[in-house]
Amino acid sequence: HPEYSDHVTLRVVEGPQADYFTSSGLDTFYSEAYTVTQESDRMGCRLDGPAITSCHGSDIISDGIVFGSIQITSAGRPIILMADRQTTGGYAKIGTVCTADLPVIAQCQPGAIIHFKKISVEEAQKLLQTAQGLNVRPESFLSEKNKYMEDSGRIFYLLNQRRFFNMD
Repeated sequence: HPEYSDHVTLRVVEGPQADYFTSSGLDTFYSEAYTVTQESDRMGCRLDGPAITSCHGSDIISDGIVFGSIQITSAGRPIILMADRQTTGGYAKIGTVCTADLPVIAQCQPGAIIHFKKISVEEAQKLLQTAQGLNVRPESFLSEKNKYMEDSGRIFYLLNQRRFFNMD
């Protein structure tokens, strides 16, 4: 069975409302550790840790959100929006987890420790290209329920309707 780490670093592209947060709040987000809470589910991964300070609050007029968007609640706590998220949200989005790291956060259990690392859009695109080019070991983050075998006997993992082959 794959083993999952309880300490992960998620790479994040700056979000559309990053300017809603103070420089101190942004420093907190990128330098402090956050813990996955028991209230996490397929809609959102709720995190506990140091509050992220905003300039004038984090409530916004609802706008679109994507899988991996990181909203900051009015209490200053991050929520990473997951597969069954709503389509719009009313909290400012500080960033978005890069697509290549979505399987990592999807496997985090309550109590896991998360750090965030800021990357550029270009870096996120390269990470995704690498993942799609099969230069990663997907079996390190996919569960057995996503494991299949071709008629030829070759093992593959299915994620978001894409096949990832065992690198052995």
